Amino acid sequence: MRFTTSSISLLFFLLGASASSGITGDVMTDGERILGGTKAQEGEFPFIVSITKNGEHICGGFIYNQRFIVTTASCVLNLVPYDVTVVVGQVSLISNDPFESRYQVVSIIPHENYDNVLGLNNLAVIETSSSILFTPDHIEYIYYNEDNMTVGATVMGWGTTQEGGLPSIDLLKADVTISTDCVVYGSEEYQPNYMICAGSPTSSPCQYDDGSPLVQGDIVVGIVSRNTGCGQDILPTLYTRLSSYYAWLNRNAGQQPPMSG
Repeated sequence: MRFTTSSISLLFFLLGASASSGITGDVMTDGERILGGTKAQEGEFPFIVSITKNGEHICGGFIYNQRFIVTTASCVLNLVPYDVTVVVGQVSLISNDPFESRYQVVSIIPHENYDNVLGLNNLAVIETSSSILFTPDHIEYIYYNEDNMTVGATVMGWGTTQEGGLPSIDLLKADVTISTDCVVYGSEEYQPNYMICAGSPTSSPCQYDDGSPLVQGDIVVGIVSRNTGCGQDILPTLYTRLSSYYAWLNRNAGQQPPMSG
């Protein structure tokens, strides 16, 4: 997974972020990782995507509907759509997975009020040139909603596994705990109405984890936004709280497919 900013280490768990991706606050640099993660299985997270620039992984995101991917503004800011491709159905970055498909990007819409200093409104959507073909259990969208403080959460991505390293070859995952106590960040950096604080004492996202989803069961509640890095001291990660952006997402990416039943 990828994180690159002042704060980018998935709240206590995860992968790394890339310098070109968007989890860059004030602290993170180019080499970070999903420290303490374990390998994900094929089809385990059918909604996750790899966002690439000129064919190289830079950050993560998730499938919102047939034409839009949700990620962070820090990941895609200043990128040219022609250079960006979304890879779905992928587990390995170096081999062709059975259900892997690539989609050219035609538009990039970062939140108009994104603050790259404080990390507020770190959200973007990107549109693919054609509709994503869903394949049961391998390529699917995921609904977003408010987080549940009573259950655990999981973050996944292709972030680096060591400081200053390259993206992970395999999709990694890590369990984290959501907390309302994020004193490592000041009151301006951590704004709970728009952010989720989560972490683990043994794992953390890093470079190339920017935009990677934080999920609880079959619901995504946030995306990796920023942390203080992936060094020896594992501190919580800040995630963009998706439920706070319902109107913005509807306006820029339309609605999600209706729930069946």
